[in-house]
Amino acid sequence: MRAPTLFTLAAACALSIAAAQTVPQAYPVADQSYVAADGTRVLQQSIVVPAGAADVWKAFTTSEGFAAWAAPVAFVDFRLGGHIETTYDPLGKIGTPGNIRNEIVAFVPEKLLAIRNTQTPPVTAFDAPTFQTLHTVILLDPAGANATRVTIVQPGYGTGEKYDGVYAHFARGNAWSLQQLAKRFGEGPARTPKAP
Repeated sequence: MRAPTLFTLAAACALSIAAAQTVPQAYPVADQSYVAADGTRVLQQSIVVPAGAADVWKAFTTSEGFAAWAAPVAFVDFRLGGHIETTYDPLGKIGTPGNIRNEIVAFVPEKLLAIRNTQTPPVTAFDAPTFQTLHTVILLDPAGANATRVTIVQPGYGTGEKYDGVYAHFARGNAWSLQQLAKRFGEGPARTPKAP
């Protein structure tokens, strides 16, 4: 099975909720995480994807595009207030209560997508209510000829064990998701779902 993150994307994803995995070095992820002026932590990671912004945008904002890298089953209702729903179960169905759902809270075409998680599987490796207090922003920036820098930003991490658990999970999961996105364009769409 494949991961979303970011949000969970990603996502998220976020876009998707991705499980921990060692990130291969074929597609290096840059970590620009920092502590904000108010003392909260910002998880920020990026990767250069070998594709133009229009193609990368479709990978986040269409069902077919999302399923080609983030999760074997995906449905994207792309509109303000719409959602991205995924499951890692290749036999899963859209609409199942245990699926991952992220609400689309803001976007600028081919530049920015912001999502917030509204539903997780019943069992997660992190505290889901804590995660749902956060949001995930995906930024797309030109990075040369037919290349796009994709950055996943999750601001607002507080202190304490629950925030630490969510942060650790998505530091690994978002990096894994970014690499899956880069791999999709560098090597082609995923053919067989892989476990994150």
